[in-house]
Amino acid sequence: MAAEVIGHKQKQAWLDKVLPPVEEVQPGLWSIPVEIPIRPLRYVLVYVLERPDGVAIIDAGWNDQKSYDALEAGLRQGGYAISDIKDVLITHVHPDHFGLAKRLREETGARIALHRAEAKTLMVEQGQEVQWQMEADAHGVQHGLPEADRALMQREVGEFRRFVDHSPPDVLIEDGERLDLPGWQLDGVWTPGHTPGHMCFVDAERKVMFTGDHVLPRITPNISVHSNNPPDSLARYLNSLTKVAKVADAIADLQGLPGHEYRYAGIRARAEELIAHHEERLSELLDVLRDQPGLTAFEISQRLTWARDWSTFQFPERRSALGEAVSHIELLQQRGLVRTAPGETNHWSLTEAAVR
Repeated sequence: MAAEVIGHKQKQAWLDKVLPPVEEVQPGLWSIPVEIPIRPLRYVLVYVLERPDGVAIIDAGWNDQKSYDALEAGLRQGGYAISDIKDVLITHVHPDHFGLAKRLREETGARIALHRAEAKTLMVEQGQEVQWQMEADAHGVQHGLPEADRALMQREVGEFRRFVDHSPPDVLIEDGERLDLPGWQLDGVWTPGHTPGHMCFVDAERKVMFTGDHVLPRITPNISVHSNNPPDSLARYLNSLTKVAKVADAIADLQGLPGHEYRYAGIRARAEELIAHHEERLSELLDVLRDQPGLTAFEISQRLTWARDWSTFQFPERRSALGEAVSHIELLQQRGLVRTAPGETNHWSLTEAAVR
């Protein structure tokens, strides 16, 4: 059973390749699409939670003027202004979710809140980009990334600060914590995997879960291993899917309000579908190494099944595919099914346990 569409206008807008409307999802809860300059995601859904003295928002949008204007216009449609924002709750610090957070805090005095593990991934010191570039290059060498792509990866890391101003949060959210949000019974649910400190937020009384990028109705979120996401990212992600499925079991008629695409029901069913997808990918990767032992992670990524042919991939897609391949290899290594010989670049083969 796949996720059931609830946001029908959002789904139609997705099919028509246009922005969905600003919607009042339920009394006191608004959904605002904020455009982002990357494809294929196109926009992030910012949620506005009314409170007696203003509003809180979940995620902030991309750090550019067009995104800011879209957020301002959406708030105005609900009868609010940027100055009414009191809290900025962040699911994770990717640029489309965290980008505008600092600007909003500077203009309104709003508190930025995120999980402790997510806060640790922020670059808070000038010059740390150089360290990240060195780590990115070493990561590329380790996994067989061609030299030209390693250069592109270093440049991408250097440019990353333009999109996210890495400012420390005001509030650190713990797993299971009830947030200080008047008018809401909002609990934080730590769901690492997509990022180390990814958070979902659930209000059992209102029967809504804000799922960020953790559970999306159609897209499979990217689960990568890199300098800011640990080797056990996929294992954490699968555990987090089981965790939100249990939350959904405990709350009848719980709706998923994701960071992209459209609102949906059937969080457990979608979580199980995502778990099955990754188990299939793990099996496919074993088959690749069964046929061609000794491949690097980059070579493996070229042989896996993707939504489009590998030959059409631009660098960002190749980077994401490599990250996904590495996360699956790491999990197979944890399960004792693959191994690599010592060396600067990893070359993977099956263990005896996988051959049997």
